[in-house]
Amino acid sequence: MAKKHDFDAAWKSILEAFEVEIVELLFPEIFKNIAWEYGAESLDKELQEIQREIFDRDSSEKVISDKIIKVKLKNNKSKILFIHVEVQSYASCDEVFGERMFRYFYRIWDKFRYRYEDKSEIVAAAIYTYKGERGKDKNYIYRLPEIEEDILTYNFRTIDVENINLENISENNPLKLVFKIAKNLLETKADDEEIYRAKIKLAEELREYEKVKNNEQIKALVDFLEYLFLIEDPELEKKYEEYKKEIGGAFKMSIDEIRRLHYKQEGREEGREEGLAKGREEEREQARLKDVERVIKLLNKKFKNVDEAVIEKVKLLDSDSLNSIIEDIFDIETIEDLKRYGI
Repeated sequence: MAKKHDFDAAWKSILEAFEVEIVELLFPEIFKNIAWEYGAESLDKELQEIQREIFDRDSSEKVISDKIIKVKLKNNKSKILFIHVEVQSYASCDEVFGERMFRYFYRIWDKFRYRYEDKSEIVAAAIYTYKGERGKDKNYIYRLPEIEEDILTYNFRTIDVENINLENISENNPLKLVFKIAKNLLETKADDEEIYRAKIKLAEELREYEKVKNNEQIKALVDFLEYLFLIEDPELEKKYEEYKKEIGGAFKMSIDEIRRLHYKQEGREEGREEGLAKGREEEREQARLKDVERVIKLLNKKFKNVDEAVIEKVKLLDSDSLNSIIEDIFDIETIEDLKRYGI
């Protein structure tokens, strides 16, 4: 049975491990204004909900190489910024890709724009990883033939792997090697001997690469190379496996071992470094406590002196319930109305 390229799995590992570097490459003018000391949050659950709204259920389960990153901006009282990144590995046949990006945008807008007081901002980018020009949109234009001017134009950033100039990427950004691997795949003929030579050459470069920040990133690069360059010939594949064992390190591990070690298995593997996850959990709890304070202030303002028992129950609510109260505060007429929020 012929092997199949797993583009989604390959790019998912890159988006997870090089979250900061992706933002730096796609949005350099925004990057310096992000308060990275607060960390970044990957909204995988929320993204899956949006995908189920855009695609049918079966299709949404297959789309994993997308990401929404939530960060805070400096100099804007910690204003929230949502960064949507999509990797497109094929030319869309029956749909306009730009329109799909716009559908993501307005659903992210509806979901998050007014959730916080700051009116959160949203930017997006697409990474095209296939050959040819078909479907490589840079914007979406909505118009009607009866109306002369365009009704709406939605722009998003793009990177085209086929035509990317690697010289424009900083030597200190590991994504330079990522895009070099991806570009090499497009330029390598579907011949096992050539694939083997290209894979060894890139593996040697990867082996000596010193620009990564941690083991997760080097393993993500190994993962990436393995998923993109597939050798059908069993003898050449065996030869490559022997090469990996000889050089050791991250290459000694199978892809399944890498994934078991670095990814949580929840129907679909979603990678996250344990320490980073702990930091994000602490950040979420801090955000929840701020929402608790805000809800208590709103309730005291609306009902004057709120009973202490009610306040204690508010302190135990999760972020979704707290946000619901904030959104519905004008519809809450009596303290008894709070029962619908578990109070």
